[in-house]
Amino acid sequence: MEQFDDQAAGSAIKDSLAGLEWHETTPILNTLITSEGELTFSTLSPGLEADVVKITLGENHFVLKVWNKRSKPDVLRQYRLLDALYRKGIRVSEPIGYGRTETGDDVLLTRYHGTPVTKVSPSIFKKIAAVLADIHRLPPDGLEESLLADHDFAKYFFPGIEAIPAMQKELIRLIASADMKMDRIIHGDFNLGNILEENGQYTVIDWTNGQLGEPRFDLSWACLLLRVYLSDSKSLAFLHKYQEEIGAATEELEIFEALACLRWLSYDRIGGVPKHADTMKKVRKVIRDNRFLNENLLLYES
Repeated sequence: MEQFDDQAAGSAIKDSLAGLEWHETTPILNTLITSEGELTFSTLSPGLEADVVKITLGENHFVLKVWNKRSKPDVLRQYRLLDALYRKGIRVSEPIGYGRTETGDDVLLTRYHGTPVTKVSPSIFKKIAAVLADIHRLPPDGLEESLLADHDFAKYFFPGIEAIPAMQKELIRLIASADMKMDRIIHGDFNLGNILEENGQYTVIDWTNGQLGEPRFDLSWACLLLRVYLSDSKSLAFLHKYQEEIGAATEELEIFEALACLRWLSYDRIGGVPKHADTMKKVRKVIRDNRFLNENLLLYES
């Protein structure tokens, strides 16, 4: 991570904040813009969607995210959803401001909430599972309807799958067999990379996929990623901690695990996903263990 902490850099970032076209502001943002104190900033690892900068003023830290890449989500809706969830006590990034650059790129300023989770344990899983359970328990009718996008499940979570007809056929079969209940708030991509830790507190970030959806699919996606990138035992540990919060029946989740696995496989075919030496071995085990799936899924190329 490249560090910038001289006075010139601080002035530059302050000028850039003031020069942005802000559509949603808070007193904290106004303080940052008008502060006579020295701002420092450091570049954080960019995501697939945006460049990210950490801004510091004294003991206060913030994150500026600029969607200057190909992805163009509805960032204003994301800001307002964060604001609503934060006010409800959900552990999400505190939104500070939303605006646009001169070139029309969306900008989101939030408070800094630490670094992504890299170590896990039963006590950590308990805290993280509680965050996801709080999201799923929150009544959606307590939020403005416009804040929760109501997407078509197949089109949203399986973009481009029509290019793989055999896999699309499997998707149609699984959806028809699943008792889908698209009536709760979901994150859409709950994984360790989107969970920050600071002083023992855990915050879920990146609400691009936040919507009204099926919480069992949301949970199953989180469990699948833990299973594929960590281990079966860690995935089960997380699941059990979630079940202590919300009594999700394990037998109900198998078909949603199948859908989550199909989502991963479709992403792998269409755009690529992170892989380690043992990743595909773990994916094959998921497929073998799940009665709704068969290993022919690994052969669907067209």
